Amino acid sequence: MSNAFHAVLDDRAVLRAHGPDMYDLLQRLVTGNLDQVTPGNSVYSLLLTPQGKFLFDFFMVRDPDQEDALLLDCARSRAGELQKRLTMYKLRADAAFDDVSSDFAVAAQWGEEAAPLQGSASYVDPRGAFLGSRSIVAANDVEAVIGKAAGETATVADYRAFCVSQGVPDGALDIGADKAFPIESNLDLLNGIDFQKGCFVGQEVASRTHRKGKARKRLVVASLDGSPPEAGSDVTIGDAKVGSVAGSAGDNVLALVFTDRVAKAQSTTASAGGSTLTLKVPGYAAFSLEGSPE
Repeated sequence: MSNAFHAVLDDRAVLRAHGPDMYDLLQRLVTGNLDQVTPGNSVYSLLLTPQGKFLFDFFMVRDPDQEDALLLDCARSRAGELQKRLTMYKLRADAAFDDVSSDFAVAAQWGEEAAPLQGSASYVDPRGAFLGSRSIVAANDVEAVIGKAAGETATVADYRAFCVSQGVPDGALDIGADKAFPIESNLDLLNGIDFQKGCFVGQEVASRTHRKGKARKRLVVASLDGSPPEAGSDVTIGDAKVGSVAGSAGDNVLALVFTDRVAKAQSTTASAGGSTLTLKVPGYAAFSLEGSPE
């Protein structure tokens, strides 16, 4: 059986960022470093509130059709809000953010034997190579490109289940906009924030949390025994509330937990919505759920 999968992600939209002032504008706004966006290399980035809370996440990719333009691979459900927010920030800057979703499709490839799609703008997932690769394909070429792809054709739901199993959140589904801090959802560990690049909106709070070296709350993945609990459900160990459910897919749940409370409970077996969860730290992270809390 092949261990390679590919799926067209029809829950993603594409914005084109362009104009003489676009680069300087975005470099001052977003958490990713535009200097690192090159042919074949994408940057995962966030737009935060001035208070350092999460608003949007997206991938920045070189536009193969327009020199000095970028394509932003973002959640379709929030593309209009992202476009509006970026346009609000531009003021007198000569920059524009156009929805070009009808011209492009986004695809993902994952699994040990997966390979980037040929005939597309493909790049290793900047959040981590363990997630495979992503591609932006001209809409007219999708069928031909996908038809040549190695491995099995999968769905958006399959990709979602894979990401959740790896402890990787979807910003539009698992993180409360203007409510959560990005470090709590491990976005710093997923290369979502470049702390060396200079200024960005919300930098002061994000940098201060980073310098402390420890976030009290972190996102963990949990195997599920029972029905998927609703997002927002309390996660408890015994009688103690240790966190809440962020989202779920397949046989796994994402939970935002207080690591010190889990450590104090001296157990990683939890409950949520009447189901049993076995909490564990995602493979890409180094924090612990064990030992004496601070």
